Amino acid sequence: MSFKEYITVKRTKMIDEASFGHKPLKLGQSILAFVIFYIIVSLLEAFIVGIPTYIYTLRATQAHTGLQQLISDYTSGLISADEYSSAYNAIALEIAESLPSWLGIVSLFATAITIVACIYFCVKRENRPITSMGIRKNGAVPEYLLGALIGGVMFSLAYLFAYVTGSVEVSGVADKFQPIIIVYLLAFIIQGASEEFLVRGYFMVSLARDNRASVAIGVSSLAFGLLHLFNSGFNIIAFINIVLFGIFLGIYVYKRGSIFGACAIHSMWNFIQGNVFGVSVSGSNAMPSIISTKMGELDIINGGDFGLEGGLAVTIIIVIAIAVLLFTKTKESEISEVQIEYFA
Repeated sequence: MSFKEYITVKRTKMIDEASFGHKPLKLGQSILAFVIFYIIVSLLEAFIVGIPTYIYTLRATQAHTGLQQLISDYTSGLISADEYSSAYNAIALEIAESLPSWLGIVSLFATAITIVACIYFCVKRENRPITSMGIRKNGAVPEYLLGALIGGVMFSLAYLFAYVTGSVEVSGVADKFQPIIIVYLLAFIIQGASEEFLVRGYFMVSLARDNRASVAIGVSSLAFGLLHLFNSGFNIIAFINIVLFGIFLGIYVYKRGSIFGACAIHSMWNFIQGNVFGVSVSGSNAMPSIISTKMGELDIINGGDFGLEGGLAVTIIIVIAIAVLLFTKTKESEISEVQIEYFA
């Protein structure tokens, strides 16, 4: 049996704006709403990415002479069903592995749907002002540039640590600049922002209306980690690191009162990782990069197939970053003490 209690909490202007006229929800209700929202948005993204993927696969299948010959041999009775199935699966795998890199770029740009959906849901369904998501015009550009600097420096330090320990080595440097890298930068700007709008701008702030900030940051960061559960090469250190990264970004948004810095940190972290140092981004396939990196044998440091995010090099840097952030002052000068209903 649950009952209400009132607790006094300190919170920022952003959370106060989200709380105006809000009907309190239990923690489980907020989590369920997030899960349903995420499933719907993921299906929309998958549908959009699936269209060009289907068209390319269909054309590749029709143009594959070996497949056409295989079908002909099977319909003519020259091969058995087992032989046909085995050969067909091999060809299907070959086509899947030959999918062009531009489809990966399309999938990154498709995450713009998440940004639009989060804004619509928060404003229209949760009756929250857009500023409660951390979208503020004043200081947006400086916030973004500062975040980009922080994200780039943080990952570079993690890479440096892995390099010094011998767990990664530079195997080459591109002899000329590849323009496609600029397209990846734009794509990661969208992708990084989409996860921040989803996890911090929407979910974390919604949780903070009815719970302490520590609970909101913790629960949303766990959700952030679980979103990467099915990525290639995922391991326990990867999960811990992604949760820690979520905690860092949650505290950052809470202290800065803006979503733009967190978006930039996230986007630049991914871009520097994948397109500058040539490291797998959360288990993704290799991307065009300025530096080519060869992973050493110390998977516990370099993260193995998942990339540096799955190793202790990243753990150390994020823990230090969280410690530094905890000792910085909250940007918003007006911190109010309010009483909120709490379901015990």
